[in-house]
Amino acid sequence: MDSRAMRDYIRNFKLDDGPLGNQGYSRVLLQLFGFTGHGKSSFINSCKYVVDDGPYKVFAKVVRSEESPGTMIRKPYKLTETITLVDNRGCVKMNRYEIGAIYAQLGNFLPLDTKVKWQTGFTDMEEAVLYAERCHQSSDFVVPLLIYSAACPLTNKEDMKTILTTARDITGVFPIVVLTHELSEHQPQVQESFRQMGAKNLFSLENYTEKDHFKTRGKHETILKCLQEIIKEVEFWMLEERDAIGERIDRRNILLEFAYQGELETQKEEDPHFCLLL
Repeated sequence: MDSRAMRDYIRNFKLDDGPLGNQGYSRVLLQLFGFTGHGKSSFINSCKYVVDDGPYKVFAKVVRSEESPGTMIRKPYKLTETITLVDNRGCVKMNRYEIGAIYAQLGNFLPLDTKVKWQTGFTDMEEAVLYAERCHQSSDFVVPLLIYSAACPLTNKEDMKTILTTARDITGVFPIVVLTHELSEHQPQVQESFRQMGAKNLFSLENYTEKDHFKTRGKHETILKCLQEIIKEVEFWMLEERDAIGERIDRRNILLEFAYQGELETQKEEDPHFCLLL
């Protein structure tokens, strides 16, 4: 399939076209998550560039430092009538509180266009979930996309595997992994590490940037191929009968359990005898 055919396929995709219809979903949210500075915003700009097929524009602000997140707000960017990209707040340390916020974002329990605060305990998570329950966001089909720079070797693989598995449990979809900086010398090792963690849908690419957006067939086709394969996965998942409201309840329970277990761990760290009181 050439670039034009892939672009048309992406633009024309509709949830209504499946044999079971949209099953109550109104759009697909491609939820981007991961470390800050690894290319989430650049990926959004690149996707808009190749799908819109117009001049390069900076839609999502690009962070210049891995120590200072440029995205503090869950910002949606409409790609087509059906697909919306969400630039979630990235992590710096991937500690318990940052991971909790990632899960809340992936579960769609934090409102869009709102500043994301790191969760500090069970009460924070509970309040966020209860607030989201009043917003009725169960009509979004969520697809998690981990954006990871291949220039950064994976150091704590077990923690990353846990994050990927929990993201799968929350969304019902194992995260699709997009490796940026595909020309990095570490790319083969990073790619193999993610495959060993269970990532089946894994794409390596070079983002377009404000400084380097000269069109190339290779970059265009790679990004279009990535989006095309994501849509094919959505079509596959939509062949099954689904319950959008039930899935949201399951997500809520997983998030609250994560927050509760985190609260217990905090208490045990502060009081070694805490476990005796349970």
